[in-house]
Amino acid sequence: MPIQLIVSEKPAAAQKIAAALGKANRKILGKIGYFEVSTKDKDILVVPAVGHLYTLAQKEKGYKYPIFDIEWKPTSETSKTAAFSKPYLENLKKLSKEADEFVVATDFDTEGEVIGLNIIRFAAGQKDAKRMKFSTLTAGDLKDAYANLLPHLEWGQAEAGETRHWLDWWYGINLSRAASDALNAATHSFTALSIGRVQGPSLKILADRELEIQNFISQPYWQIFANVKHPQVTETLIATHEKDKFWEEKEAKEIFAKVKDKPATVLSTEAVKQAVNPPFPFDLTSMQIEAYRVFRIPPKKTLEIAQELYTAAYISYPRTSSQKLPPQLNYKKLLTSLAMQPEYSKLAQKILAKSPLKPNEGKKSDPAHPAIYPTGEIPAQLDAYQKKIYDLIAKRFLSVFAESGVRETTTITFDIGSEKFILKGTRTIEQGWQEFYQPYIRKEEVELPAFVNGKQYAEKTAIEEKKTEPPKRYSQASIIKELEKKSLGTKATRAEIVDTLYRRNYVTGTAIQVTKLGLEIVKTFQKYAPEILSEEMTKKFEKDMNAIRKGKLKMPAVLDAAKEVLIKICKDFQKNKKEIGEELRIALNEARRDEAFLMACFNCKIGEIRTIRSRATGKQFAACSKYPDCKTTLPLPQGALIKRADKNCDKCPHPIIKIIRKGQRPFEMCLNPKCPSKEGWNKN
Repeated sequence: MPIQLIVSEKPAAAQKIAAALGKANRKILGKIGYFEVSTKDKDILVVPAVGHLYTLAQKEKGYKYPIFDIEWKPTSETSKTAAFSKPYLENLKKLSKEADEFVVATDFDTEGEVIGLNIIRFAAGQKDAKRMKFSTLTAGDLKDAYANLLPHLEWGQAEAGETRHWLDWWYGINLSRAASDALNAATHSFTALSIGRVQGPSLKILADRELEIQNFISQPYWQIFANVKHPQVTETLIATHEKDKFWEEKEAKEIFAKVKDKPATVLSTEAVKQAVNPPFPFDLTSMQIEAYRVFRIPPKKTLEIAQELYTAAYISYPRTSSQKLPPQLNYKKLLTSLAMQPEYSKLAQKILAKSPLKPNEGKKSDPAHPAIYPTGEIPAQLDAYQKKIYDLIAKRFLSVFAESGVRETTTITFDIGSEKFILKGTRTIEQGWQEFYQPYIRKEEVELPAFVNGKQYAEKTAIEEKKTEPPKRYSQASIIKELEKKSLGTKATRAEIVDTLYRRNYVTGTAIQVTKLGLEIVKTFQKYAPEILSEEMTKKFEKDMNAIRKGKLKMPAVLDAAKEVLIKICKDFQKNKKEIGEELRIALNEARRDEAFLMACFNCKIGEIRTIRSRATGKQFAACSKYPDCKTTLPLPQGALIKRADKNCDKCPHPIIKIIRKGQRPFEMCLNPKCPSKEGWNKN
């Protein structure tokens, strides 16, 4: 019988695909498992990859730049950390020799297409393959996808994905080498700096905000309040002068003198009702933003959790930009399945009682996948994070089918000394969809008592001087939203870009603060190679890749344009190599000093206690920068990254430090080895 080989992206997906197609027999080849399914007319082999089995690498060894001569090579040959992927590739090569027909069943997006394409052409030696398209790993969807195989690979998607890989390699390697080469020429030692095609503009956005905050000059303003008393309520009701902010102290004080000790007479009362529409279904970005708002889970972690839920067939494909739920999903079936879970039963039954079932959809669409939704499969053994994200998705899905809520805003206008003061209160009078999205929707509820027009109420006025505040720092969620708004990066890469900026020590903190190193890198690049930071250039390439996906543009044209830009940037670097290197050297030294600083020396009162690593032993410890005049030293944990926690110990005057070890949860401790908080640490 003929043999059909199906390529899956990961082992868990292979198992689900095989189980959906028939009786799956697990086979072992080498150390790796695959699945065999026998049908009337063929034998099916479902063979897993583990993500990308091929990566781009330069053809010839060397560290020169610019370098454009690259090719696809097995990841196991280019990276020691990818050695685990070798047996998966070997299996695919061996089993491909037995196959008569090939089907790619990787994730249906540009990355999945590139994974599948590379396996088909390099491991299997084929030019094309059939394609399974699915948005969930449920048995029903997989059977349907197999019954409706696409005759070819999705070539537009594949070419767009491959173009992105080439651009990212060219920009990432060449720009990083150019920056590192300049720095190393100045320091006479090797230090790697990293910058990339989307990293640059992303860092520039954050640096611009950082400078805006640093250069912000606070302006004073005044506000006048009236604390109105009502016989039916005990709490004070605060009305604000209609002008809100006074920028001149003289004017504010004159108005205050007019209204002081005067009664508040009601001029008018007005109640306005406003519909609050249900939210849109989740696309990836909105889910990441919401998970950060509700749980403070970083966007990258949210995507990882969502991917786990997708692989377990509990939710649909998460890397989508769609806010639409097409009727083909069979809303009734999904809601009925959700109703089987006790925590959603009552809510789902309420939605099922509606007719027709119509979701509130947003404008954003995705040609490959719908918005994120729960598949109806009943989850088992979810960890705490998975439960949170699943519950958020399930309740969001329910809420989009619900009715609009209604909020009522009451506005009371008072006359106090011939000046108008405004009191507002808003309350929910119909919950609508908000009932289905608890506890993730919380709105302030202020229900005002009844005020009578023309009646006077006692009040006490107050004037307050305040100061304008600088713009807020970006959070991980808000910067991702900003990158999406500016069309920088993709839905699947933005969280990784932000995470990279943290890992490179270009940014720090929950409220994102750009480090000295990050600011200096932006300043240096802006001065000598502004194209690296250009939003417009990055946006253009994103548009080009979208055009490739639609078949309106070809890969060589985009790469030729990118090559031209990169050659110019590299020439600018080589021309200004000395100046760039010196500026980066100063920035790096400042960043290292700042990173090593733990506290002011408590003995000599002049030096700084810093993290030091012994050249002789390789061990780290804390010591005063005024050594040998001051010989103060403190022990530090070994084999860990030490960072300031930016807070002091509550048991002694020393600072708290954060201990970070690879593969372990970070923990905090006092720097003082004799701190009372450490009593009993060395006791059994």
